[in-house]
This record gives sequence, structure tokens and C-alpha cells, in this order.
Amino acid sequence: MDLNALQAQLEHIYDVRTYCRVEDFLVTDPAIVVELTEASGSGQTPSMESLLIRQGEDNLDLALYLDQELLDQLGRDNPTELLHDGNLAEFWFALEGVSHFLYLAWNAGFERTVTQLELELQAEIDKCVLTAALVYHQRGIVDMRLLRRVLFEETRLRDGLDNVQQQRYREANRLAARYCGVLEEKYSLIPKNSYLVNELRRFYRMPQSHKIRHIRVV
Repeated sequence: MDLNALQAQLEHIYDVRTYCRVEDFLVTDPAIVVELTEASGSGQTPSMESLLIRQGEDNLDLALYLDQELLDQLGRDNPTELLHDGNLAEFWFALEGVSHFLYLAWNAGFERTVTQLELELQAEIDKCVLTAALVYHQRGIVDMRLLRRVLFEETRLRDGLDNVQQQRYREANRLAARYCGVLEEKYSLIPKNSYLVNELRRFYRMPQSHKIRHIRVV
């Protein structure tokens, strides 16, 4: 599966550009994750996907770790050709990583800081929007009720998260579920709906406090 193509799809949806291509920042060796996170003091255990960040005095170093077995499986069973129950979870792992990378890289280009909650919230929205678009393209119809149930209600937190991380993931899931529910109700999440696209682009550019306020009142 072409990760750069996934990034390009997100850039098209949100009308954002960055000179960074995600595959140029991709690492698959879990030892690198351990080395970098131990150096930063976080001691992160490699999972299927991790965005690695190192902040310097005047620069930001980024790398996206994706498990090699995950990438191999996506290469054998490409969800952008046919998305189904057997490759959905793997597709979402990869898409989450690309979403994190793009959102951070784009904001860094404007010297804007982002929170971990912002990253997780945007990734959940991206998974809903891009999955709906992909299924619609492949089948001509989308069961949004099923998609939202699987993504937001049947999700399971990965092992090893501390209480703060668990709370952050749950909050991102809750906020994204509400927002995507409103998008479905107002716009049916139909691709190429100009009102939907304008809403998504406006939301993407909001700071965290405005996003949360927008979700609560929309």
C-alpha cells in the first residue's frame, strides 16, 4: 500500500501541503523506537504504529514507525484496492500514523504546537472520513451506522497504556464520534460534497480549544 498516496488524499481533503513525504520518514526497526524513546526518557515500547518526535532548539525531528509485518500484510492485501473486515484494522493503523505525521508536519511548518489529544482526535476523524470515501469509491454505498459503530463503539485500547494515555484516547474517541455523527447527519459524509469539504477544512485549521468548543455546539 502506498503511504504517500494516503498522505496525498488527506492533503487533498483538507487542502494542505507539506514538502515532507511520509515514506521518507518511515522506520520499521523496533530497536530504533526503543533507542529514541529511551534517549528522551519516555521508554516507549514499540506498538504497530508510533510517531517519534525529537524537539531541538530550532528544529523538529520526526519519524513514523510502522511494524514491518503490518506493512507486508497491507502489501499482500491492499485496502485501497479492496477494503474488508480482514484488512480494516491494519488499514486504520497505517492511516493513523500517516494522519499523525501530516498533522504535525503541517502545523510545524507554521511553527504551531499541537497536543497529543489533537493528534488523536484528528486521526479518528481521518479514519472515519477516509474510510467512508474509500468504501463509497469501491462499492458505491456506505453503511455509516456500521462504520461508526466499529470505529467508535467497538474500539479496544492497546495494552500498555497508562491512565493518562487511556483517558486521552477515550476523550479523542468520544469527541470524534460526536463530530462524525454530526457530519453524517448534516452532509451524509458523501465524497465531493462541497459543504462537507469546507467544514472539514475549517475544522482542521482550528486550535484545540476551538475544536472542542465547535464539537460541543455544532
